[in-house]
Formats: sequence, C-alpha cells, structure tokens
Amino acid sequence: MRFALPLLALATLSAPALATEPEDKKDEKKTDSQQPADAKNEKICRYIRMDMSSRRKERVCLTKEGWTEFNQGN
Repeated sequence: MRFALPLLALATLSAPALATEPEDKKDEKKTDSQQPADAKNEKICRYIRMDMSSRRKERVCLTKEGWTEFNQGN
C-alpha cells in the first residue's frame, strides 16, 4: 500500500511526457501534405445504372476529370 500512491503519482506525471510525438511521425505528416498531386489521379467509384430498364447497377471508377466528362455527356 505504501508503494501504490507513489506509483500512481509517477504514472500520472509521466503520461504527458510520453504523449509527445516522436520526430519520425512529424516528418511523415509533412510528406502527407505534399501529396495533392496524387489526388488528381485518385479514382472515384460510383454505382450507375447503365440502362434504364434494369435495376442492376454497375460500378464505374473514374478520376475527377473523368466524372466531369461523363456528366457532361449525359
């Protein structure tokens, strides 16, 4: 019982010190923000009815520019 209170105090005081992010994680966040160029090539998938007589939908995956062209054609 004598050791429980000091251990509890030590654990409470050391938790914020361990909560800081390591340097490696900070570097990864910087590289994540440098990926907007890949967002242009990112595929967006939607389910579309190809013919109006069927309830069945087909999955179509296009880029953002592809969807813009697809919607202009309809």
